[in-house]
Amino acid sequence: MSVIFSNIRLLTTLTVLCFFTPPPPFLSAAAAKAKASLATEVCKNTTDINFCLQSIYSDPGAATADRVTLANISFGKAHSNATNTSDYIASQIKSARGGKPKDDVVRGLKSCLVNYNETVRVLSEVLRDLNDESYYKFDTMSLDAENNTRVCERGFHGKSPMTQRNVISIKLANICYVVSKLFQYND
Repeated sequence: MSVIFSNIRLLTTLTVLCFFTPPPPFLSAAAAKAKASLATEVCKNTTDINFCLQSIYSDPGAATADRVTLANISFGKAHSNATNTSDYIASQIKSARGGKPKDDVVRGLKSCLVNYNETVRVLSEVLRDLNDESYYKFDTMSLDAENNTRVCERGFHGKSPMTQRNVISIKLANICYVVSKLFQYND
């Protein structure tokens, strides 16, 4: 009879341990790795995987990001970059007024300022839509951001003082485009 009670006690103890204790750390790490693969899978589909990984994983939330968090990270970084670049262009135009700048460079900078301001507007709209849980046309908006940057670059008709910044902006827009494909919609 005591053997039966001891087996029941053992069975009860094992049941409690199985159902009411947290999973071991290696299982939690496996779950985190599975979520992290979304960011990695996105980066594998961009034009520059290393740039993407560095950019996305610079945000501490990337390791466990779902598609909405990943969109906030990527579009947020693109928006921040476009805003900083727009401010930089405005300061270059302002400082050019004091010296003897080449007219073509100033014209190109002014054109770029218009392009980057439009990019900031488009990316702001995406970020607002993300907050409203409206995911329509993220792909076309990310392509608009990329195209505005390419127009900026071409506006110099030769050597552009914006090339480095434009390359970064184009790569960020490409990341946004790949992330946007996680949000399918029908027209």
